[in-house]
Amino acid sequence: MKSDERAVSTCLDTPNWRDKDGYGCDHYEDFYEAGCSGTEKWAGNLGPAAENCCYCGGGSHDMFPAISTSSICNEDTEGWFDQDGYDCVWYKVMDGPGCPNYGNQTAHNSSIAEGTANQNCCYCQIDVTNDVSPTVAPSSFEMCADTPGWRDTDGDGCEWYQEFDDPGCPLEGNNYAGEMGSAAENCCYCKDPTCEDWSTTCQNYTTPLSWLTLSYGEAPALKAHAISVCNKAASSCCEADHVEIVRNTQLQGRTEETVGLYNECKCDFWSSLCEDSRQIGACDYAAEYCCGDYRYFEGDATFIYLNSPQCYCDFYNYAENELGYSLKPRALNINEEFTNPCGPFKIHWSSTYSDERDSLEAIYNATNGHNWTNNDGWRNETLGHCQWYGISCNADSLVTDIDLRDNNLAGQFPVYTRYVNSNGNPVLVNEWQQSKYGLANLYKLQTLNLAENKLTGMIEYRPLYNLRHLSYWDVAGNQLSGVLDAQVAPSLKYADFSNNGFTSMRRFVQYKVSSLQSLRFCDSSNNAIQQDAAEILENIPLDIEQFLASNNQIYGKLPASLDNLPKLRQLNISSNALSGDLPGFMESFATLQELDVSNQKNDADFTGPIPDNVWRSLSLQMLNLADNRLTGTVPFLVGNLAVLEVFDVSNNFLDSSLPSELGMIGGGGEETLSYFYLYIMKDNVLTLFFRRESTGSLKHLDLSSNAFTGTIPFQVGQLQGASVFLKDNRFQNTSTTAPLNLCLEREVNEFDLADDATLCPPERNALSDIYDSAKGAEWTNGSLWLDDYASYCDWKGVTCDDMNHVVKLNLTNNGLSGQLSESIGNLTFVKELDLSDNDIKVITI
Repeated sequence: MKSDERAVSTCLDTPNWRDKDGYGCDHYEDFYEAGCSGTEKWAGNLGPAAENCCYCGGGSHDMFPAISTSSICNEDTEGWFDQDGYDCVWYKVMDGPGCPNYGNQTAHNSSIAEGTANQNCCYCQIDVTNDVSPTVAPSSFEMCADTPGWRDTDGDGCEWYQEFDDPGCPLEGNNYAGEMGSAAENCCYCKDPTCEDWSTTCQNYTTPLSWLTLSYGEAPALKAHAISVCNKAASSCCEADHVEIVRNTQLQGRTEETVGLYNECKCDFWSSLCEDSRQIGACDYAAEYCCGDYRYFEGDATFIYLNSPQCYCDFYNYAENELGYSLKPRALNINEEFTNPCGPFKIHWSSTYSDERDSLEAIYNATNGHNWTNNDGWRNETLGHCQWYGISCNADSLVTDIDLRDNNLAGQFPVYTRYVNSNGNPVLVNEWQQSKYGLANLYKLQTLNLAENKLTGMIEYRPLYNLRHLSYWDVAGNQLSGVLDAQVAPSLKYADFSNNGFTSMRRFVQYKVSSLQSLRFCDSSNNAIQQDAAEILENIPLDIEQFLASNNQIYGKLPASLDNLPKLRQLNISSNALSGDLPGFMESFATLQELDVSNQKNDADFTGPIPDNVWRSLSLQMLNLADNRLTGTVPFLVGNLAVLEVFDVSNNFLDSSLPSELGMIGGGGEETLSYFYLYIMKDNVLTLFFRRESTGSLKHLDLSSNAFTGTIPFQVGQLQGASVFLKDNRFQNTSTTAPLNLCLEREVNEFDLADDATLCPPERNALSDIYDSAKGAEWTNGSLWLDDYASYCDWKGVTCDDMNHVVKLNLTNNGLSGQLSESIGNLTFVKELDLSDNDIKVITI
């Protein structure tokens, strides 16, 4: 027999078949007679048991065939779009699964691929008949089939292991072997699927499922299976922390309490799934793993949120407002919904004077307090803690402000630290929250400034989210590491994490509705964040005003979400490894004042043209696009930048001629523009020049080392007080000289080509001096004299030879007065000079 042939002696149940209630073939063997008569009403997404279970007369009498890859759509056809210009994404939004309305739309003439949407878009190939889930590419373990009829020594089949053991069956997979072997040998669930296997399958089920659910209503069995698969993915990919359920019987009812529920890895997994697929069950799991332990009291069916009530509150509101759904507990096997955790009465502990003092003393002990630069009053038994250095309180003596900036604090960040009594022994009590003291217990805290100290290690953020009044957070200039979480607290407005050693930044999560709406300032500059920009910025708060992330290792492309930040005033993501086109910043440029995306490293640069709407900004004060590979031109619209103070597009690939509107930047010469740098294709070391001058006038215009051609706009010469640098361009290759006003440095402070004989001919300068000294404005005929561009050989009374040297100057009877400038001596080629019949009183030669 050939190696790829299969014997037909064995019947196999359809792999992973479930009825509408989620039961598989083993259930029917346990509870129904052979043939399973009358069970058609419980048909699942793949049909009834009679078609799928061997015991019921169905199944396959061959080994389960390999799934044909030709029938699986893995990705949309690249480059396909229909006759109206819409690609496959449009069909996901505007049509139902399977594209029953528009699936026959044909390709546009310019489309790379031919055919209809049904032929090119995976979404349009979904089979929605009989509530069937979309055809998805299976992972290797899902193509596996359980051994038909296998039972362990207790009579349990593979379903028992799937319900009571983890993927791979690490607990019981090799125990209770039946006549056909162990579960590890016979059950696909026990055959060691990988994290990638589970995650791929979870993604396959949930990504298209969201469209199916939103468009065609509920599909309970399919959703239950999807959540089950994703739960296995979370367990497989994350460390399996033990979760204990503690049950107690009391006089008025039973209590159940979780212990060890918080899991950061599973939090990230389920919260992403909750937000991206809008899976209701996923949000249940996310709330538990992100927010931690809770207690259920059967007597009045209420919940107490032990670790992070505010976190549960945000999840509760997100589920209700975004999904129209009430959260349910998953860890406890009870048929209840979570009670509202948002009221202050739901937080079962609160601060007292003693608690606050104990927490401050714990912070002091944990951060080497006896070596602080200033520890006045700390641990003074006769002095209230509100009088300690750096501490401010409200009328109830509860701490509202901590300012210990640059005070030599050292050690781990003091979110929680075991309270040590006067004997140096830790205080141990039964209740979890009472055995720890630190910042997270200061529930009225509004501002925290621990910048410029020596704090180390990673920050435990979850307890800090209970600080519902915290609005100001500054930990800049320490030695902190690990993950940076800008959503520290629900009311946070200002967050500064700069100048530390953070290696990643937690994405902005939508379920933290409060902090997503409150945050205005976020600085993560000068860290070691190595992460995709899309992950960091995709859900950036819409009301953010200042976002700084320079000098990290952030890579990838900027997401389109940056196009819609109507309050953004400052964005600095310079000195990273970003690439691709610059987004349009369509909404942001209504308010944006400073944009710095310069100096992208590691051969990654922004490319393409500068977006047109940059030049239409009425608020932009600083624009730094230096050290990239931008192409195109500086258009005439640059003159619209009425309040621009800094303009640096150095070391790019811009070209063509300079627009005259350069002289209009900053309001047409008004004192607003401080610096203007335009180095292109020039490797130079930038210095820190981004400081506004008190006058606000233009101080520096540098267009050197480019390939600019054409005429230098005369308006450049009118930039009063500016230093102008235009060397190493192609202006010398044209027949046009530089504007005379610029060459003479009459209004600018400095011009680096003033001594260039081609652009600023010395004889033209000499004639100009003669004109000024002899009161040229009063001459009878001063035609073309001092014209910025007219050849001095065409000026009234000037005659030149073929080399453009002045050989004759005849200004007889022309109303000259004043005195003759000594610059007449610079006209060394003059052979004839006639200044007769004028009123020049003093002649200096």
